[in-house]
Amino acid sequence: MQNKLNLLKDLQEIDQEISSIEVTRQGYLSELAAFEADAARVQEMLDQLMDEVSLLQQSEAQLQQDLLKERDNVARVEARLPGIQTQKEYVAVLKEIDVAKKANKEIEDQVQEKLQEIAALEEDRQEKESEMAAILENSEARGTELNVLLAESEAVLLKRTQTREAVAEELPASLLRKYHTLFKRRGGLALAQARNGACLGCNMQLPPQQYNKLLRVKELQTCPHCNRILYVEQEA
Repeated sequence: MQNKLNLLKDLQEIDQEISSIEVTRQGYLSELAAFEADAARVQEMLDQLMDEVSLLQQSEAQLQQDLLKERDNVARVEARLPGIQTQKEYVAVLKEIDVAKKANKEIEDQVQEKLQEIAALEEDRQEKESEMAAILENSEARGTELNVLLAESEAVLLKRTQTREAVAEELPASLLRKYHTLFKRRGGLALAQARNGACLGCNMQLPPQQYNKLLRVKELQTCPHCNRILYVEQEA
């Protein structure tokens, strides 16, 4: 029985180590995923800014064309002034010129607004590009380190898993199933040491008769309170 308990203790120690390695590896993977998520988030904003800039540039280009047409229109109307012979026609042409110039001014104002919007978006884009560069730089440096750590931990995990399988093979299937169930239900502590008449897994007192049986190590004992498999440390 003592041999089985020793094997179970070894198995629990290995499983706890494996669990710790897996948690650490998940942390590494989460950190890598965070870099990817940050990069994707910033890239999405960059793409959106580029689309907005492109639309504004198209609108500004159309306004510039409209402005050229209006300026040509003003020049064409002004060119008619020297040939006007009546006061009424002269007033009408001046009014037409005034309307055309006002239209020019409105278009010029719209062009300036578009240019200001484009400049603001370009500034935002440069900020996002700087942010992206920083993310990629950190990702490259830390990512290399994380990939090395992942490779190292994978190698350790493989060795410990092989050792675990070897230990598990020496235990009866029924006892192994009981151990697995307790390990999952009791937060990675299927076995608990008993000392001074108490279970150290739940800190509850054991019946004196049971504790005496534990000291004799004749049969498997479980805690009546937490159901963990009990063992006592043998004195050297």
